[in-house]
Amino acid sequence: METVIRMGRRLQSGEIDWEQRTYEIAKDAMAAILSNPVIVDEVTEEGEPVWGAPVAIAKTSVTLAKLLVEELKNQK
Repeated sequence: METVIRMGRRLQSGEIDWEQRTYEIAKDAMAAILSNPVIVDEVTEEGEPVWGAPVAIAKTSVTLAKLLVEELKNQK
């Protein structure tokens, strides 16, 4: 319930919820990576995806999101 109250206060004050933005950007980044057949279909000699395990794709997506959020924060 406390989280909902904080979210309401942020909405009223116009404050950006950077944690939510990070989640949204990471989700979109992961979808973009996984929808790229060049990345998903390429495999190493051992048969592993070039981007590695799904965990590696998830971590890369979060890293990209955090970098973008930091850049957006710096432009304010």
